[in-house]
Amino acid sequence: MRPQYLWPISAAILLWANPAFADHPGQSGPFPHISHLEVPSVVTKIHPSMIFVQPAYGLQFRTLSAIKAERIGLSDLKVGEMLTLVVDEGNILIDAHKRDAPRHGHRLIVGDLHYADQSWQEIQLATPEGPARFDVDSLAGSKLSVLQEGSPVEVELDEANVVIDVHRVR
Repeated sequence: MRPQYLWPISAAILLWANPAFADHPGQSGPFPHISHLEVPSVVTKIHPSMIFVQPAYGLQFRTLSAIKAERIGLSDLKVGEMLTLVVDEGNILIDAHKRDAPRHGHRLIVGDLHYADQSWQEIQLATPEGPARFDVDSLAGSKLSVLQEGSPVEVELDEANVVIDVHRVR
């Protein structure tokens, strides 16, 4: 690689790796205490089971499963359509929206983790309102591996009432 290309690539990596330095209008999202980054992107390919998306800034391609796309209301995508990808502090894709679509419908629920099945597809919380059960997005499920039953947690639910992010409450 030529040396003149190292500086722009290094700067792009720094901005992506540290959202605090990035100039993204949606950085704080609807819940400012949760570190989410919104990245403009374009749909490049559509296969029956996967949608391929190219984020801005020369970042690595992302994919959305057709099942997740349908669940979050993106079943009618076309190649070339603009999206906003939402990634968490671990660079995990948690949500996507059409670029011009309003962001609404996400909720936060706080409670104690009562149960998480072994495949991380379902959790149960003990909340002040009583017990609550939620399906878990496959990408958010991995965060459950570090949580024990009884841990106080805050879960973010998408418009389909599916857990898309989990954080331990301090």
